[in-house]
Amino acid sequence: MKRTYTRKEVQDLLAALERQARDAIRLAKLAEEEAAKDSFQTYNEFRAKVGEFRALCILIEGRMKAIDSSRIDDLKEEYARLDTLMLGLLVRASMRFFFVLSAKTMLPMGARDIFVAELHSLYDAAEKLRRPEYQNSMGEKLKGDLETAEMILEEIIHKAPRLLQFG
Repeated sequence: MKRTYTRKEVQDLLAALERQARDAIRLAKLAEEEAAKDSFQTYNEFRAKVGEFRALCILIEGRMKAIDSSRIDDLKEEYARLDTLMLGLLVRASMRFFFVLSAKTMLPMGARDIFVAELHSLYDAAEKLRRPEYQNSMGEKLKGDLETAEMILEEIIHKAPRLLQFG
């Protein structure tokens, strides 16, 4: 027997998703400030928060498929709004963080691996944002930010072997 979920259960998960988004916004701002000081710690915390958000998204998507109500358009809209907000935050935070780092003459060990993972993450975000249900909530600014973030990361990855510190 397939389990079904109530509208209230999905609404509670959406409220948790919104809290995760607020926490991620705070961490993104701190990460940008710390990037100028050669610190990855807060950015790693931000990325962990994004990972928690993504995991919660998987739960919500599963529950929306098994909800005991036929009318959930408002829940789907709220989910898409929050998801687009987080995807946009991820793109902008990555762009700002890596723009600061792209100006450095040397990068810490392991930076190239972080950049490669980030590039994959940005491509995944771009793919999701191209879905029809996200097109209405994705503005031209976010599209431009996504392209800029991808270009910055590709440039950093290209020059990373010359910039890495081996000390």
